[in-house]
Amino acid sequence: MSFTWIPFYEDLAHRLLDWEDRQPELVAFLERLRGAELPATPVSDRDVTGARVPLREIDPFTFLGACNRTLRHEQRLLIVIEMGRLLGTAVPPPSDFDGIPVLNNQRSWFFSYADERKPTDVPALWRTFRLALGQSPLEDPAFAESFDAALAVRGVNINLTMGLFWIRPRVFLNLDSTNRAYLGEDLPRGGLSFQGYRDILTRAASRFASFPDLSLAAWRRSTEEGGAPPAVESAHPSTEPTYWMVGAFWDGSDPPDQTARFRQEGIWENGYTDKYLDEVRSMAVGDRIAIKAAFSQKSGLPFDAGGRTVACMEVKAVGTVVKNRGDGRVVEVEWEDQSPPGRWYFYTSRRTAWRLRRGQQAEEYTRRLIDFAFRGVPQDYEWFRQRSGNEDAVPDPVVPDSPAGDDEPAPHGPTLRPYALEDMVAEGVFVPQEDLARALDRLRSKKNLILQGPPGVGKTFVARRLAYALMQEEDPARVETVQFHPSYAYEDFVRGYRPVSGKAGTFALQDGVFHRFCQRAAKDPDRDYVFIIDEINRGNLAAIFGELLMLLEADKRGPDFGVPLVYQHDKEEERFHVPPRLHVIGMMNLADRSLAMVDFALRRRFSFLTLRPAYRSDNFRDWLTERGMDLALVERIVERMATLNKVISADPLLGDHYEVGHSFFCPKGRDFSGLDRAWFEGIVETEIAPLLEEYWSDNRGRAQEAHRALLAL
Repeated sequence: MSFTWIPFYEDLAHRLLDWEDRQPELVAFLERLRGAELPATPVSDRDVTGARVPLREIDPFTFLGACNRTLRHEQRLLIVIEMGRLLGTAVPPPSDFDGIPVLNNQRSWFFSYADERKPTDVPALWRTFRLALGQSPLEDPAFAESFDAALAVRGVNINLTMGLFWIRPRVFLNLDSTNRAYLGEDLPRGGLSFQGYRDILTRAASRFASFPDLSLAAWRRSTEEGGAPPAVESAHPSTEPTYWMVGAFWDGSDPPDQTARFRQEGIWENGYTDKYLDEVRSMAVGDRIAIKAAFSQKSGLPFDAGGRTVACMEVKAVGTVVKNRGDGRVVEVEWEDQSPPGRWYFYTSRRTAWRLRRGQQAEEYTRRLIDFAFRGVPQDYEWFRQRSGNEDAVPDPVVPDSPAGDDEPAPHGPTLRPYALEDMVAEGVFVPQEDLARALDRLRSKKNLILQGPPGVGKTFVARRLAYALMQEEDPARVETVQFHPSYAYEDFVRGYRPVSGKAGTFALQDGVFHRFCQRAAKDPDRDYVFIIDEINRGNLAAIFGELLMLLEADKRGPDFGVPLVYQHDKEEERFHVPPRLHVIGMMNLADRSLAMVDFALRRRFSFLTLRPAYRSDNFRDWLTERGMDLALVERIVERMATLNKVISADPLLGDHYEVGHSFFCPKGRDFSGLDRAWFEGIVETEIAPLLEEYWSDNRGRAQEAHRALLAL
């Protein structure tokens, strides 16, 4: 027998009317349920400081929602029995919960936390609840007004129709996504209102015997148990919604990925206060929205990419916009409980708010992405491969933002090659991949990294490729490199009076290279930029960075921490800040005796990665042999140089900081088959031997002995 819950729920609702002034007792009841290990609605509030505090008020819909969440049948039954005892109902407990819509367990409140809640929010919900139980509420102007007022409460949207269905299922209809899909109804584009809700009720009532029957049939259809909708043309034909792919990565937040919070709070929030505001304001009720994360992938692909890195986009959550707060920051979303479709390849964008337009240049690409993300249609990898390039290559499929701000990316526009950690190893970075992954993670979180090591370990080579791996694409335009030296100054780096080109004896206030790079990064806040400093410990760091030392810290990025510069163009000039997505990589040669130690104030603002010679690395051997180098020559390089480094490391006046790096024997090109012993000896004579003479300048015999050992037959 179905719908035994209706008389029980209706009686609970009427008895709950007497508890508006006893809200603390309702909260205490839910606390007791949780203490008895029943999964009732959480009752921990949050104050303006962000601290957790006890909940002191509650509306009737949130209270009843405790038994209308995603729970096991026996758990729901125990909760409703306890509710019946508390409220004093004499109606027998239900034997079924057929057709009852349930709340998302992560979003069970009909109001927001105390730090965002208005004093009128909870009373407004009690008023709607009371009037809904009156005579003919759909004809009552007071109920109509209270319905719209309740929708203005932060946290209330489609869930209001769920709560009304619980208490009067023969009068009100739940408009969750399951019922809307079954009815073929869209939410009104201007947002839900009493008038729009009543119009939908009128159309639905003409097609179904009762709303409980409709709700049960819709649920059965959604779980593939049958129950096709009546063959009656809808009086409200569905229109194609707008589709959005949005980001949820907030750099500098803990955690950076805000997906879980967005799902829990039933929202999506734009992390920028000065960008994408118009796009967010244009998101209409009924628009479909999906959270995505764009990155690059080389290994573990579900298709053969010819060993190349491919652009990838993880679809992490899918939902429907149910309310737009109009502030350019937040839309309320009905997130779906089903697992998201997963990873999509080739046609991607890193825009925080990407509108998928139809009927334009990328029509077929967009249609396939919509089908994948919102309809569960598998991606046809081969279709995209054929259109992404010729048979011998899979070119960069990443779709960059248009400089003009057009959010319809072109699949064949200017492209950048995707780049991942695997590419670093393939190109000759012989650091263990787990160490590279750790360094990349620290660069993302700390913002600043120093690569240190003896000469010839490839610090410059590694730095640039770490930058590409961070950006997930090979974009030299977003990388800047400088080299510090003893005469390098603040005026070169940040700003100062410099000679004017073409005007002898004339000086003008000019921005330095770091200042200009920061301005470029600030204008492109969605993408990472990397500033590389070679020989970072050759300069007077305190003098070069000046007041910028503080701004390098990861938690001091952005306009809120801006400082006035020593030299200003005018008194009204904005304070200078370092953009959140600008990263700094410094390089230090540990063997140069002329260099000073890095200033402690700067050192604590950087993470460090020490690079070592890789002669004994399998990756180094493989890299040489894969390019055709004779195996005997490879063994000569490995054994002679490893032996030399062992001698250097054991010398008490030198140590491992003075070992000789492998980059001396990493020639350019891809064909090393023509290299021979004479090439090796030429490197030793012209590059290694002079270095050894510098190391053992006070012991020339030792240097000559090491030189002879390298050239021995």
